[in-house]
Amino acid sequence: MFLNSIKPTIVIAGAGFGGIRAALDLNNAFKKNPNLAKKYNLYLIDQNDHHLYIPAIYEIAATIHDDAKIMKLKEAVALPLEKIFLPSDPIKFHQAKITKIDIANNKIILNDHASLKYAQLIMGLGSDTNFYNIPGLKKIALTLGNLNSAIKIRSTIEKKFCENLKTKKIIKIVIGGGGVTGVELAGELTGYIKKLNKKYQTKIKPYLTIIEGQKDILPGFDFKMVSWAKKRLGKLGVNIVTGDLIEEIRFNSALTKSGGRFDFDILVWSGGIKPNPIIETLPFEHDKRGRIAVQENFCPVFRGGDKTCSNIFIIGDNCCHLRHQTLPQTAQMAIDQGAHIAKIIWVGIKKKPWPKYYPIHNNYILPIGGKFALADLGAIKAKGFLVWVLKEFVFLDYLISILSFPQALAHWFKAVRLFIKND
Repeated sequence: MFLNSIKPTIVIAGAGFGGIRAALDLNNAFKKNPNLAKKYNLYLIDQNDHHLYIPAIYEIAATIHDDAKIMKLKEAVALPLEKIFLPSDPIKFHQAKITKIDIANNKIILNDHASLKYAQLIMGLGSDTNFYNIPGLKKIALTLGNLNSAIKIRSTIEKKFCENLKTKKIIKIVIGGGGVTGVELAGELTGYIKKLNKKYQTKIKPYLTIIEGQKDILPGFDFKMVSWAKKRLGKLGVNIVTGDLIEEIRFNSALTKSGGRFDFDILVWSGGIKPNPIIETLPFEHDKRGRIAVQENFCPVFRGGDKTCSNIFIIGDNCCHLRHQTLPQTAQMAIDQGAHIAKIIWVGIKKKPWPKYYPIHNNYILPIGGKFALADLGAIKAKGFLVWVLKEFVFLDYLISILSFPQALAHWFKAVRLFIKND
């Protein structure tokens, strides 16, 4: 089955931050130029029917059942694509998983037996968890990468909590990886255990440990931000181990390179990501982390030479940059890249030169338990309650950028009302 007609087809693979931004910008451009829109097909392909707001996923892992059932949790962070795009829009959404990309024939193959021939392809397929072949890790560890995994974390912790009600035994939680996800989750889980104690009217203590292989948590962050984060985690009772790598998971223990042994009831792995599996099948140059090497226009470089594939653009977690320094794998960067590729395609349709890409400064807002967050906004670095408030308005600003204002505001109120119970 073929989805497209004989018209040139622009395909956006992946409804993550970069893909959604590119899709919205191209969709809006075609809406303003209906005559051009008639000459092209515009498709968005994703295996899910929603766009996931990943920065809030840690909240899901720490929301007790009394505050929110699964459907309410999904509504808070998963934005249905049918709300983002209208049936009358030039762009068409097809829900399927991409199983193969045939570079030679400019065609993608989908798991529903459909195929789609593209004139131009934007790849924002996202990433998978990287377990680094550590023995026992994949089998035992929980991860925090999507809605289902977040719900599994909260359910597993509450189950273990209930098992310990009679003995009041300490719950030992080990988080492998002290990057953004690990730090956010550690801060949030301390509050989650407090809420469970209140719910069951008991006093079971958590013992949380972050194990980070680099010399400090939050690798790549400003020294002041790292110092603030460590102080905050210490105040919350989180134990931090740095400069040591988990080498093996044996039964309920994490064994480290230095000979350390960390027993756990629950292990959460947030120690790294790797590109989507399809990426490694493509005939392009890859860096040591498996990402595809791209030029400044985000076109991939063929293996064994300098030749680029000029009708494919790779953004987000799947690309590394040759000309600029390696770009952070963040939502903010993916959005910026998606917007830039939309410009490239649009000016190309109008037979104009491609614009150059200039990376934006990557700002951070990092919540760490309760109504507290850190912010690195370049020249400005701050911490505390007001930064936490700013984080919530950043969420609103993002919603406004992809939904109508009434929809964005309504969704924001519902989500914040739910998440504020966590804090």
